[in-house]
Amino acid sequence: MEFVKNRWINENMIEKREYQEKIAESAVKANTLCVLPTAVGKTIIALLIVTKMLDKDMNKKILFLAPTRPLVDQHKNSFEKFLKLGLNIAAITGRIKPEQRKNMYKTSDIIFSTPQTTRNDLKNKNLSLNDFSTLIVDEAQHCIGNYAYTYVARKFVEQTFRKGLIVGLTASPSGRYSKIHEIKKNLFIKNVEIRSERDEDVKQFVQPVSVRHIEVELTPAMKNIMKKLEDMKNEKIKMLVGWHIIYSPYITKKDILKLQQNLAMNKTGLSFAAMSVLAEITKIDYAIELLETQTLSSLKEYLKKILESAKNKKTRADARLAKDERIHEIIRDIENVGTHPKLIKLREIVEEELKDPDARLMIFAQFRLTVKKIKETLEKIPECKPVVLVGQSGKDGLKQEKQVELISMYDRGFYNTLISTSIGEEGLHLGSATTAILYEAVPSEIRSIQRRGRVGRERPGKIYILMTKKTRDQAYYWSAYHKEKKMKSILHRMKDQTDLKDFEKSD
Repeated sequence: MEFVKNRWINENMIEKREYQEKIAESAVKANTLCVLPTAVGKTIIALLIVTKMLDKDMNKKILFLAPTRPLVDQHKNSFEKFLKLGLNIAAITGRIKPEQRKNMYKTSDIIFSTPQTTRNDLKNKNLSLNDFSTLIVDEAQHCIGNYAYTYVARKFVEQTFRKGLIVGLTASPSGRYSKIHEIKKNLFIKNVEIRSERDEDVKQFVQPVSVRHIEVELTPAMKNIMKKLEDMKNEKIKMLVGWHIIYSPYITKKDILKLQQNLAMNKTGLSFAAMSVLAEITKIDYAIELLETQTLSSLKEYLKKILESAKNKKTRADARLAKDERIHEIIRDIENVGTHPKLIKLREIVEEELKDPDARLMIFAQFRLTVKKIKETLEKIPECKPVVLVGQSGKDGLKQEKQVELISMYDRGFYNTLISTSIGEEGLHLGSATTAILYEAVPSEIRSIQRRGRVGRERPGKIYILMTKKTRDQAYYWSAYHKEKKMKSILHRMKDQTDLKDFEKSD
């Protein structure tokens, strides 16, 4: 094996890969968006770019941003592992007092931080970027709208007088041309570097990952619950058709949101009544989604919340739903339905995978109630040592210090099954993970790519995708699949600077 030789990098530490060196060489010439699959070394490419920029001017500083503190710590640890002693490397987050942060900016050569902390320090004049040469933005797909990345990038360009270099890193920018264009605009990108697992210079370094789609079917009792919910939803839709608010019984979530915005501007009695009915439709549709894709306990808890809200007179929509006897029937029905077929199949997969004592499983689920139920189910398996990873919000949230601790304990083998909401999808390097189980399909191509990317980093991996037949699970899966294909097509044409008018029209 040949290793990277560089005056900044420890010897015999980084395997030499031609595609990484080519991308780094290209990226230092102009602001670049680097789009690569997970596990092919975006961090190493960033490291190579940093060493080249230090060669140009070692007196200039480097700013490396990542969206969460666990990611900030992860990148800092990687750089400390690979770089020779002599450079002052610091992680600066909101947990450090502003005055201390101000001093750390002055004394550090390479700074890892969250965009929110950097934005706040720029606004409060605790930080100036005029002595920085490079801004690296990890998970660059976030650089849209008012996200802090956008503000920091703009200030970087202003304060370095357009002489600084910006590099965006992502595995999945978007399946929409308009969003990719917005990311490029917000990061002042001129150059796109894209690689896929199939490229000749990459595929030899990619671990094989097998993907299995596991389909389950709703039981007759669950279908009976579904019919009650659908009847309730259709009755509400017919009301809106009768009021001439809508003219078709087919209405999507997107249609509902747009309609609510339009009705809110009218401020008439009919408009307010229609908005309340739309709220009921949204709640019933959410209940259907829980039944189709999640767990029966999730559905039961949600319906009980509606009844509790009605009792406390929080919303008219909840009050009207609570008067419908079918809501109470469904709650009673759930007691006799048993276990969701997804949970049964999940347990079977986990039991089979854990026959290998070295197996490390990651399970992704959309909702915290589902995550909780999965943990309760898997704790009954003697070989399974599950732990839950969720975000910071809410009374059951985990502070970032606890998230870092749990991830470390999982990676070191104290737990063999990590059950996570979306917090675990993004960027975390979990080299020990052998199997990812996706409890449901998600319609986002970005999240789908991120979930799959948690395995196959250092050894071959497996992915299981659970889907309930003839439900939105399957629709979501194919939606993400087609968006991902479109994303790759857009990026390749951006790289080649070919005509993108077709994508502009179809966005």
